[in-house]
Amino acid sequence: MWKGLHNNVPHLRGRIEPHLRGVTRSTSAQAFNLVGIIAGSILAGSYENISQIPWALLIFPGLLIVRGSIGGLFSGRLSTALHLGTIKPVVSENTKDAYLLYAAIITLTWISSALLGTAACFTSFFTVHLGLKEAMKILLVTFTSLGLSILVISPTTFLVSIHSFNRGLDPDMVVYPITSSTADVAISFVYVFLLTLIKSGSNAVYAVMLFTTVVFTGCTAWLYFRYRGEREYVKTIKEFMGTLLVVTLIVNITGVMLGRISERIGDMAEIYAIYPAIIDTVGDVGSMTGSTATTKLSLGVLKADISSLKSHLSEISYAWSGSLIMFTLYAFISASMFGFTNFRALLATVWWTNLLVIPVISVVSFAVGIVTFQRGLDPDNFVIPFETSLADGLTTVFLYLMIIVWY
Repeated sequence: MWKGLHNNVPHLRGRIEPHLRGVTRSTSAQAFNLVGIIAGSILAGSYENISQIPWALLIFPGLLIVRGSIGGLFSGRLSTALHLGTIKPVVSENTKDAYLLYAAIITLTWISSALLGTAACFTSFFTVHLGLKEAMKILLVTFTSLGLSILVISPTTFLVSIHSFNRGLDPDMVVYPITSSTADVAISFVYVFLLTLIKSGSNAVYAVMLFTTVVFTGCTAWLYFRYRGEREYVKTIKEFMGTLLVVTLIVNITGVMLGRISERIGDMAEIYAIYPAIIDTVGDVGSMTGSTATTKLSLGVLKADISSLKSHLSEISYAWSGSLIMFTLYAFISASMFGFTNFRALLATVWWTNLLVIPVISVVSFAVGIVTFQRGLDPDNFVIPFETSLADGLTTVFLYLMIIVWY
């Protein structure tokens, strides 16, 4: 018996090792979401100040979601283009497709700022009864936060994409987890910094925000008039607009839910500290599932049918396993920062949130990729932007429900 078992060891090892490598690769990519705890800590540390601004928590998730959606579009398109060779893995003197994609990302960020800011104004009017002066503050903060984020996030996304591709790594598995975390920290820092200045009564902050908004608008207008005749530029914007409208709806629901969480838990720093990391990780699982599927569809190695989900289960299981490991780590890190008094409740909350939301996001990401591909659309314009916004919204809802259950 022992001899037979010994003879089967190499065979078992050969079957297990690829799965271990898959889980390790997925977990390593998602480990960059630990940076998201910095964003959460910024929020938790500034909670006392920003909670005094009625609309602060309402639009914070919106900034993360919109920035994540556009970053997802950018990373998804870059990953596929690098595999297909339509964008070169070099920093300078790239293809026309690369510059058109950059222009589209800047334009979509401006449009997203306008939609998010306007929607937040309407929601604030009905939920916290704000006037015109506060509405102008919301618009300026939204345009400034998202406008300044372009200076950090877009170059980072491009550099990580070409670096990972040149190193033989799969950009579909690596790029979005890294850049989404970077984006969260950057936008959280800018947002909290602006709110702190507003709370202090500084008049200079309004001049800076107005100047940034005017420059952002001018650059976007110039890009539009320069590239409006380019088919790929127009196609990217048109296809993303439908997703953006859905994202805007989800954003407002998420903002209201975060407000409910705030009412429920008050200034419980242990939750706020890991909130960005949690929503990032769920979005990463969806992006890994969707982005690898869209690349396979573009290369013709995956059948454009929902039944193909069976052949994609390994990618989903690797991403899911990695996310559960990371959720557990987030709970330990948060408890080590703020105390282990509520650790059992915290661990149960994040575990159950993971187990409930990950299957939904994985299936939705795959299905959106298949359906858009079947209809002749570019899946990269839909999959990651849609699933990341849905992931953030659903995760916030499930997190709220689990807080009620376990706290």
